[in-house]
Amino acid sequence: MTANALASARPSFDYIPGLDGLRACAVLLVLVAHMGFSTSIPGGFGVTVFFFISGMLITRLLLAEHAQNGRIAVGRFYVRRLFRLYPALLIAVALGALVFTLAGGIMSWGKVFASLFYYANYYGILVHFGQGRDGFDPFSILWSLAVEEQYYLVFPFVCVALLAGAANLRRFAWVLAASVALVLLWRVIVHHNGGSSDYIYMATDTRIDSILYGAWLALILANDTQKHWRRFSSSHMVQAVCLLLLLACFTLRHPGFRDTLRYSLQGLALMPLVTAICFTDKLTPLTRLLETKPARRVGNWSYSLYLYHPIAIVIAEIWWGPGSIGPQRVGWHIFPYFAATAVLLSFALAVASYNFVEKPFLRWRRRFGAHVVAN
Repeated sequence: MTANALASARPSFDYIPGLDGLRACAVLLVLVAHMGFSTSIPGGFGVTVFFFISGMLITRLLLAEHAQNGRIAVGRFYVRRLFRLYPALLIAVALGALVFTLAGGIMSWGKVFASLFYYANYYGILVHFGQGRDGFDPFSILWSLAVEEQYYLVFPFVCVALLAGAANLRRFAWVLAASVALVLLWRVIVHHNGGSSDYIYMATDTRIDSILYGAWLALILANDTQKHWRRFSSSHMVQAVCLLLLLACFTLRHPGFRDTLRYSLQGLALMPLVTAICFTDKLTPLTRLLETKPARRVGNWSYSLYLYHPIAIVIAEIWWGPGSIGPQRVGWHIFPYFAATAVLLSFALAVASYNFVEKPFLRWRRRFGAHVVAN
């Protein structure tokens, strides 16, 4: 599909132009930040983009299923998620445990169970990751998967409840709008009462709105007001304001702002920007760039890249010496070799996982109602 072929704003199973490219940008932000540039590259924003895309896409698919069948098969939804996420996760956890142990880290069954049963975010808050070594912990990034899966443990039932009766889509949209406001209020309360930045960053109760903003966008586009929203999002003035909001989120370092308003402003800014990229023709050059073959390829590999790049970093640490992340720690004479090793190995593991682990499960996902085509 070309960038000129606009996706339907209404709920459907259609491919959405630009979405794979956005995933690619998100995972590359995370990868580069984890290479030792976390103070200058907003890797956390990459995670926020993942959350937003997931919330929008899954909500759109559930709404399309309800429109097509008059119901949502919650059991089939969970089976699709299991086949989508678990095969690659099992291998990544096993490989990560082996590599982390070889690197001198202290493994525990608690860490393994937290990773496999999606509570790594709260486990990471209570039990510090990286025990036994001064270097990267390949399990530390799994907190974000925990946030998503805890959310989706509940969200399909919310959809079923709110899509029943008259005026359901409009009511659903208002519920999501109220929900993001309540999460912001809760973050303010947690911060005011001395909650740590790590808790606010990783806990589902304080970060769930990053997913909800995407879900809210899917509901706005499903309502009768979607034409007005698309016209609003097409405004270059609106797009410029959204970009300035994101820039403010990257540059303002005040802890009170970063722990509270930052995530809300990022979600609000992403709503018009993603609409303009994916559902209008006002940013066609950017959409075309995101639709190039390399961008779509990296987007397809993004889940595996996210899982395996920390393992590649630890292997590069083993090869080039402990604590070799970042040029500021070992100098530019070693860092290029470390970086090349980590990046090449990240992509090698991700491509292998995508082709030999994720793709074989596509037919099983289709048996349970998935509308996905392998690339």
